[in-house]
Amino acid sequence: MSNHLTQSDSGKEAREGNLLRSAIVDSVTHELRTPLTSIKASVTALLTNSRLQPSQRNDLLIVIDEEADRLNQLVGEAVKTAQLDADVKLDLKPHAIEEIIDAARRECSGLFSRRLISIQLRQGLPAARADLKLAKKALMQLLENATKYSPADEPITITAELNGNFVMTSVIDRGGGIDDSEQTLIFEKFYRGKDHRYVVQGTGMGLPIASAIIKAHGGSLCVTSQRGHGCIFSFTLPIDQQP
Repeated sequence: MSNHLTQSDSGKEAREGNLLRSAIVDSVTHELRTPLTSIKASVTALLTNSRLQPSQRNDLLIVIDEEADRLNQLVGEAVKTAQLDADVKLDLKPHAIEEIIDAARRECSGLFSRRLISIQLRQGLPAARADLKLAKKALMQLLENATKYSPADEPITITAELNGNFVMTSVIDRGGGIDDSEQTLIFEKFYRGKDHRYVVQGTGMGLPIASAIIKAHGGSLCVTSQRGHGCIFSFTLPIDQQP
């Protein structure tokens, strides 16, 4: 009986790992092709059209410059996701949620500047069964989003509580919030909110990958938001029930 359970658990982990790997590869491939297409089209126009006016040539050079910057950013994201892909097999161990939060905060410390970060944890929370590196990456993404999409003088709050057989962690900001119509779309690969896609730099890869990480753990990632009242991003990790 125990052997059957072990094989079943192993198969489940393999499927979850494949789903996470697929999400990463699809995201990186799609996002890298877009600026490359624009750069190639602009260079081709410069090389083949001798009748271009100076202003037209300048416009094409601006496109190349901007898309090269975007490509550079995407390569940085690709490096991060490649590292994530290398770690796609989950190393599940019991971890206190404080440990995961502290690890994410340390790596995001440069983003916070003087912003107040408030942590409110329920006492006596059981350990979560998680891959520390991957759970940390998912939380880091939520913290990065909170800093991007809320005023610098507004605090960010991290809470954790017990929710059935899961530890639920939430990141709360006081930004502009998200329309009801977009609250499911933001977890789709490549999607960027209509009010921010041309204002805040990003690739549309972060939340889908964070969601894939949490799903690979057997948990879920969701958002609660109201226009003008900020966002609450919450994810669950199963509590450790190993003997």
